[in-house]
Amino acid sequence: MASTSRYSPRRSRRCSAASTAWAWWRHHEQGTTPVASERFYNLVEFPYPSADGLHVGHVFRYSGADAFGRYQRMQGREVFQPIGWDAFGINAENYALKTGEHPSTLIARTTQNFKRQLSSIDCAWDWDACIDTSAPEYYRWTQWVFVKLYEAGLAYRAEAPVVWCPSCLTVLAREQLEDGERCERCDTVVIERVMTQWFLRITAYADRLRVGLDALDWPDRSKRGQRNWIGGLHDWLISRQRYWGPPIPIVYCDGCGVVPVPEHQLPVVLPHIEDFRPRGTGESPLARIEEFVRTACPACGAAARRETDVSDTFLDSSWYFLRYPCVDRADVPWDDRVRPVDFYAGGQEHVQRHHLYARFVTMALHDLGLVPFAEPFPKIRLGGLLTHSGAKMSKSKGNVIGPDDYADLGPDVLRLALLFTIPWEHTGDFRDDQIAGVDRFLGKVRRWFADGPDGAESAVPAVERVTKSMEAMKFNVAIATLMEWRGRIDKTTFARLLWPLAPTVAEELR
Repeated sequence: MASTSRYSPRRSRRCSAASTAWAWWRHHEQGTTPVASERFYNLVEFPYPSADGLHVGHVFRYSGADAFGRYQRMQGREVFQPIGWDAFGINAENYALKTGEHPSTLIARTTQNFKRQLSSIDCAWDWDACIDTSAPEYYRWTQWVFVKLYEAGLAYRAEAPVVWCPSCLTVLAREQLEDGERCERCDTVVIERVMTQWFLRITAYADRLRVGLDALDWPDRSKRGQRNWIGGLHDWLISRQRYWGPPIPIVYCDGCGVVPVPEHQLPVVLPHIEDFRPRGTGESPLARIEEFVRTACPACGAAARRETDVSDTFLDSSWYFLRYPCVDRADVPWDDRVRPVDFYAGGQEHVQRHHLYARFVTMALHDLGLVPFAEPFPKIRLGGLLTHSGAKMSKSKGNVIGPDDYADLGPDVLRLALLFTIPWEHTGDFRDDQIAGVDRFLGKVRRWFADGPDGAESAVPAVERVTKSMEAMKFNVAIATLMEWRGRIDKTTFARLLWPLAPTVAEELR
């Protein structure tokens, strides 16, 4: 890797905030929320911790979202910026099968590494609010959401033609296909089978989901993509014949029929089993565990049997943003602190899946009087795709680059290089020479602060341009402005403008 000046910046665990004029800083612990008059819920889609770690594409997306959150904090807003783990699902289970680990062991290991890496890029995460969708204290409430939907007639079991992946050995929702015929996870051509499965009645909300897009501050391509998808919408197939997921909280009784598990018996705990490999029988591995299957009917107490399918991981993430503000409550899924996300940083790949499912579930919960709003994400922006050597990063292509490769430069060099060379909402190619150029720039800034005088020009034009660029998430323009005005304005203002983009260096300079 080419670089001209290596450094190990002082690791600061403090953040700063400024007024709307960027005129003053006040100190508070990183990631916690300061006292302020206006709250701002700043959220980035949480990662699947189902691989060895982050790559620079993650850093690109997270750094932009964090820079925007820091900018909001400098405007005096009370910024809530949590993070967590989308830990259940086929991705994690397949990776566990590949590595020979149990999924629970795998997730414990990978989340520790992900947390280390996410901390190393100096984003202002609120770690006190961290959630793990595979933890019983979380999926208890995923099961509760399912029961509420079932009681409202929005969850049902039916025999129907379904999509089956011969490689993953489970059914899939049609939204989880690439080009309508391939599994999004393994690229296998799917087949159709007739099976009895669990569905959520998302088609009952099709008109509202389509019309509601008009009022949302989303990119036009996102609205267009979701609107077109809604036009051919099927009910959401949520049952999976795999192991690593929340058991669907249903009991079958010969006398009472289909009985939802009552709240006081939740969670239905996923048992630890060593043989969790799917066999393609049309049943989950849980069906082989007699002590799990056999139970008592919650209604009459007679012998009964449990549902053995688990639910789709997208059900876990369809409501996770409701949980973050209330993770300290074990007795309820959320309380009066629940609120819509003010800014959601996501990916285009989730427009027709996660974003759609979350809107449906939130609307349904609102109709049931359980949340006070119908739309979860009033404002979404989509981070671009970072490629390397012209291709999407993947292990099979041998072109994955991780943030650890640049750890000796400190967190801000990689962060600033990514945000400078590629507009945040665009696709771009990652190159090492981008790192060297930003490293040189920060070296010049340090030398100016150490030995040079304040600039004599008015800072107003620079402040106005950086402010406008930060509002529009044009971080590359903001950084270019700082490069242009280095040495020309006073150092204090320069450091304040630099802070959302390169917080560690800005704190060091201050």
